[in-house]
Amino acid sequence: MHEIYVKTKTYLINEIAEEARGVLSAIEGKDPVAVDDIEVLEYCHALATEMTTLETVAMVAALVPDFLESKRCEDE
Repeated sequence: MHEIYVKTKTYLINEIAEEARGVLSAIEGKDPVAVDDIEVLEYCHALATEMTTLETVAMVAALVPDFLESKRCEDE
């Protein structure tokens, strides 16, 4: 695994965990009527964004080595 991928993945996973904790703190133990909808939605939006970014990074990391390998074979 490339070092930059590992660093990026680590960063994104930490961000996902932080946003998930935010969602929990915004709703845990509260009466549903008292929950601040906007606060929860902000955390959820940020969580979805981080998860989508992680998914994209993972797909690129999986595809790029195969692509580079096939290009190297074509060049030979």
